[in-house]
Amino acid sequence: MKNNVTYLVFKKELLDIFRDRKTLIMSILIPLIVFPIMFAVLGKSINKTSKDVEENFKIAISDVGNSSLGQFLESQNGVKNQESKNITEDVKEGKILIGIEIPKDFDKSISDEIMSKLKITYDNSSQQSQMALSKVESFINMYSKQVVSSRLSKRNIDETLLSPVNIEKVSAQKESDGFGKLMLSLILPLLLVIYSVSGPIAPATDLGAGEKERGTLEPLLTTQANRMSLLWGKFLAITVMGFLTTLASIAGMLIAMKQGGNVLSQGNNEINALVAIEPKAIVLIAIVAVLTTMVFGALELAISMYARSFKEAQTYLGPLTIIAIIPAYATYMLDAKNIANYYFHIPLANSVCLLKELVSGIYNYNHMFITIGWTIIYILASIVFARYMFSKEEVVFRT
Repeated sequence: MKNNVTYLVFKKELLDIFRDRKTLIMSILIPLIVFPIMFAVLGKSINKTSKDVEENFKIAISDVGNSSLGQFLESQNGVKNQESKNITEDVKEGKILIGIEIPKDFDKSISDEIMSKLKITYDNSSQQSQMALSKVESFINMYSKQVVSSRLSKRNIDETLLSPVNIEKVSAQKESDGFGKLMLSLILPLLLVIYSVSGPIAPATDLGAGEKERGTLEPLLTTQANRMSLLWGKFLAITVMGFLTTLASIAGMLIAMKQGGNVLSQGNNEINALVAIEPKAIVLIAIVAVLTTMVFGALELAISMYARSFKEAQTYLGPLTIIAIIPAYATYMLDAKNIANYYFHIPLANSVCLLKELVSGIYNYNHMFITIGWTIIYILASIVFARYMFSKEEVVFRT
């Protein structure tokens, strides 16, 4: 009987949620389309910045001695040498990307085999200036190699003496798969945790404080259904909606990764992100996502029941996303293959770390048991808290 009532409540609440177009748009449609748009725009912005630097490579070369280095730099493709009376001010104002000051006796120092110093002025607050600096440094390295080669040639010394070891780089992963795994290990755990927290907020707010505000909760409590059946029905409906939101966000991100020319692309090639993940890992990732959603679904329902109104519930629930971001970002740059055990005892951080390992194809069963064990404890604690809130008359009828 209880199971039937729970199912009926679950079905009723889920139908009510799906009838609300705003909830569907916010929970499914927006996460599905926002990532392809966001990454495409970001990719175009980065590409545009790189193109602007290449096509408008304005630098100031102060070269009183008309050195060979100055001539070498000016001969490079795209370099536009601009006159500047005050290099520092012009760089700061963005009139030039960087300024290079070459000593008057530069060629003599090179000829005498004495180390010569250059002064390069750039703006570390400008992305274009830093890109220009990197490009100029590569030009200077090319020039330096030519000088070294000339010096060795004069002494009849084979250049290979300077490179006694020839490194052949062989990746353990395919180039595209390895890059896909790296990007997914950075982005996917973060998204899963954030959406597992934020996904249930809208339905939890509506099924708790929203029902209070609409006056539909009291009639529901007068039916033969006991409060635990009502609680489980609402809780399961919230979990389903939260998981659908998470799936929509992942689908949006994978669509973004399949698009060429965006920030997630490696060069101009598409990344088949799913190829790099085994089916077993996908199943485990889904389990972790569902369990995390259940933790916050129950917690958010309890908080929503405590709130007097829809607006008050939103005020209480809003900070949860911020709280979730802290452990998610704290573990953002951890290497999946070298995560310390204590991270798997920290709430939310353990889920992020486990997801990183699964995306990278690492199956550490000790870490799985610890993380899932703690998560089940969190779920039970959240349900007990929700049950307590649902059973208190002063909370349920708090207006």
